[in-house]
Amino acid sequence: MNPLPTTQTDQLAPGPAAPLQQLLESAAKDADFAAQVAVSDDGTSLAVTVFSSRTPWVTTPESASAWLTEAGIDATATFNDSFCIVVVLDTDAAVHRFIAAVLHPWIAVHSVAAELISLLEARGVLIEAAIDTDRIRAELPDRSLGSSVRLAAMLGATGISDGLALHEPDGMLRLAERIQWLITGVVGSTTRVTVEPGCAHEQEQLRLGLTLAQARLLTRRLARQQTEEAPTTRIGASQ
Repeated sequence: MNPLPTTQTDQLAPGPAAPLQQLLESAAKDADFAAQVAVSDDGTSLAVTVFSSRTPWVTTPESASAWLTEAGIDATATFNDSFCIVVVLDTDAAVHRFIAAVLHPWIAVHSVAAELISLLEARGVLIEAAIDTDRIRAELPDRSLGSSVRLAAMLGATGISDGLALHEPDGMLRLAERIQWLITGVVGSTTRVTVEPGCAHEQEQLRLGLTLAQARLLTRRLARQQTEEAPTTRIGASQ
């Protein structure tokens, strides 16, 4: 792993970590990273008790310490009495680098997923999203894949389901292929699209496998499309 680039914070004389407790707590919340942040007994350091499984290290203090060192983060890692890893950050620079290296990848993917969900739900597209630090899996569950057809229409492919029997497996597979080519064209790289037939208790479901970069491009295209379709108000128009 390449070390993080030097920041302006790193070039200044390091200060204590404790004043950044609220910043670190807020970043952990935005990343959906379960942890408890407390001021250490020395009154200057921050002790981060990690409960989340979203760590870039395996669950031993030795692996955590090695990863933190390689990332250029001045910190120590130990087990507490409950065998949770506690990372102690001594300086403000260490806090900023911990946020950048450990939390920011999750913050970024949460932000993109939330915007994508908001854009689609506003147009009646049902969507559920599962995330990793560099990928988003979007699931569109709907009878006869109606949400998938609406997504395609938002991207300009209004007749994407023409001639397809979407209540039959072959029709669903052909729709998935068409949507895969459509989204691949939108984001400029190959995407993964699969479909799962429904049953008496489950709706049909289309799954999109997107890298974070692809999800960003798709979100931008949908946002631009929404802006272009928004009605404009003429100045001086009668009310």
